[in-house]
Amino acid sequence: MIRLNGFDTSGLLRSVATLALAAAMTTIVLADADAQRRNRNQEEENDGADRTFTARVGEIVLEAQEQQGNDQFSASIDTLNRALGIDGINPYERSVCLQLRGRAYYETERTSQAIQDWQGAIATGAMLSEEIVNLRINIGQLLIANEQYNEGIRSLEQAIEMGGEEAVNVGVARMLAQAYGQAERYREGLRWAERFWELRPAAERSRGDYSLMLFYYQQLDDVPNQFRIIEGMVARWPTEKSNWRSYASLLAQTGREEDAFEANKIMYINGMLTESREIVAVAQYYSFYEYPYRGAVILERELNAGAVERTSSNLQLLSNMWRQAREWERAIPVLRQLAQTTGDGDDYLKLAEALFQEQQLAEAEEAFQEALNRGGLDRPGTAWTMLGNVREELGRTESALAAFREGARYNYSRETANGWIQFLVGRQQEAANRVRIRERVRQEECRFAVEDLRATATLLGEIDDSGRIVIDVPDNCRDLYNQYGERLNQNVAEGEEAPAEATEDDTESDAG
Repeated sequence: MIRLNGFDTSGLLRSVATLALAAAMTTIVLADADAQRRNRNQEEENDGADRTFTARVGEIVLEAQEQQGNDQFSASIDTLNRALGIDGINPYERSVCLQLRGRAYYETERTSQAIQDWQGAIATGAMLSEEIVNLRINIGQLLIANEQYNEGIRSLEQAIEMGGEEAVNVGVARMLAQAYGQAERYREGLRWAERFWELRPAAERSRGDYSLMLFYYQQLDDVPNQFRIIEGMVARWPTEKSNWRSYASLLAQTGREEDAFEANKIMYINGMLTESREIVAVAQYYSFYEYPYRGAVILERELNAGAVERTSSNLQLLSNMWRQAREWERAIPVLRQLAQTTGDGDDYLKLAEALFQEQQLAEAEEAFQEALNRGGLDRPGTAWTMLGNVREELGRTESALAAFREGARYNYSRETANGWIQFLVGRQQEAANRVRIRERVRQEECRFAVEDLRATATLLGEIDDSGRIVIDVPDNCRDLYNQYGERLNQNVAEGEEAPAEATEDDTESDAG
């Protein structure tokens, strides 16, 4: 039940003999000493208006008051109905009975009937202005509680119009601000919100008070005042996560992303961020502002601690951060787990790239091949080209060429792949030419060596049993000449190299 504005009937009608004196104390709303004094002055100046009880009505009212004192509110309604049904009841008596019955209705949660009775009491014309002001405030409060916001506003403002500035206190100003907000009349209600803010001592302002002001400034897109209120909340309650989150959100909304990042860092450092999505957001901030290493360290630590869910998307984020930071060694275990979990070709491709960067070539070749086998790659031509690079570094030129030829089938990778093909084929040709040149030089050297040996043998008379000159042919020439210095291969013209092919090993050793 809503607590009304100082409801008090304890001074009502203590005895029939003093009804006239007690009448000055029948106001439903408790007034302070000064207000009571003003009521008495107004009563004295009431031009002789009848503010007395007859004995008959007074007895009934006393009975109703005693019932209400014993919390017998339903019984008091029946009692007051008897009084209100008496012929000739005067306006003052009627106003008191309606006020009391309205209170009983209020206490039994029949607010519409309470409002009706209190409005009827005012309509009698027998109430003092101070009493009317207080009763209108109570009526306004109940109307607002019943979601009759505009009617509630009207009642409160009527009270203020009659009572002047003295009728405006912290509670009334706050009620009006809330009612205008509920009615979505923000521009009209702002003056009451700001009036309430001024009346409320700074040391007594609650979170709800700050929230009320922030609500108004948000609805009116008043960004400077939003910052003023939120910064005040952060300063007053520095350990409250909700305040920091509101502050970070406003910073982000106004384009101050780096400041929002700093606010989120403060929350994380102070242990305010406990939800998985909050920690992930902080890690993403680090990545976005080119601190991927720090973001990855945070995310990995929280994943290992169980604070962040070990989902594919979070593992993907972690692997991307390690890759962005060029921490390939730390990325590999995450990428391997991710690829095995998802079975996605693109995840195997990322694993292959990391393995290649770490020169784990054999594993990189397997991962590239697995990525291509699983398919679904955005740029398979690039994957083929990278596989060619791995194979080339492994010294497997022919299989590298095969991969590069696959890469050359795609427009976006054709130029790179063809460049590698030309390079490798050219290197093979150069190696073959070097083999031919070496062979030609060897043959020439052998020819000269054999000729010298034969000349020397002739002079020394080194002749075998058959009478033929014998020479000691050098080891590297024995495939060309026999012991008599005669060419073994008669099909090769003198000065030409014997047929020879460059092996893949020859190619790689020459290229080295």
